[in-house]
Parts: sequence; structure tokens; C-alpha cells
Amino acid sequence: MSSLSWTPVMMVIGLVLVIGAAGFAGLYFFAVRSRRDDEASALQQALTEPLAREPALAGAGVLVVVTAPWRGRPRVELTGWAPSPEMRDAAVRAIAREASRLGRPVRMIDHLEILDRSARRPA
Repeated sequence: MSSLSWTPVMMVIGLVLVIGAAGFAGLYFFAVRSRRDDEASALQQALTEPLAREPALAGAGVLVVVTAPWRGRPRVELTGWAPSPEMRDAAVRAIAREASRLGRPVRMIDHLEILDRSARRPA
């Protein structure tokens, strides 16, 4: 048999190996990302619970969103509103305290707005 007849066979074997390696890499990255998302979800739930228990934050609408980047610390974003700067600071402190208690270094991003409802009076 000449070497010319083996060329198509070798090309097909190479193509199958490349497709298999690409599929394996895709599944690996999908599994890693899924695990990171599960960890972020569990951390989000753990950080949200102290806000519900904090009596000083009863009048605030604070939402905690945790995202886990490929590298580095999880990012904790606080969105929503608080009726005063003191309540906003209390929410940030409560989240930082809970993250510290859990032993999880996080990157805090504060997007909380101050809505002073006492300044709005009906005309």
C-alpha cells in the first residue's frame, strides 16, 4: 500500500482528535463555570440573610448580587435604596461583617441610592 492512501485516513483521525479535544475543553470550562455560579449563589444567599435579620434595615430595599469572576475575589454588588446614609452604611457594614465571618474575601460595590422620603411632602 502506498503512503498516499494513508493520508485521508490520518486526516480523519486528526480531525476526530481535534473535535474530541475541543469538546472536552468545552465541557471542562462549562463545569468550572457552573461550579463558580453555584458558589456565588450560595454566597449570595448567605449574605442576604443578615440583611433580613437586621432590624435597622427594615425600611431599606437592598438587593445583594454576587458574581464570581474567573479569577480573583467574588464581586458583591449592593443595589436598591436606603432612606438615609446611616442605613446605607449599616447595610454595607452588615454585608462586610457577614463576609468576614464566613472567611470569604469579597470585592464590595455599593450602588445604593439614598431616597429621603421625608423631604417629599404633598403639596
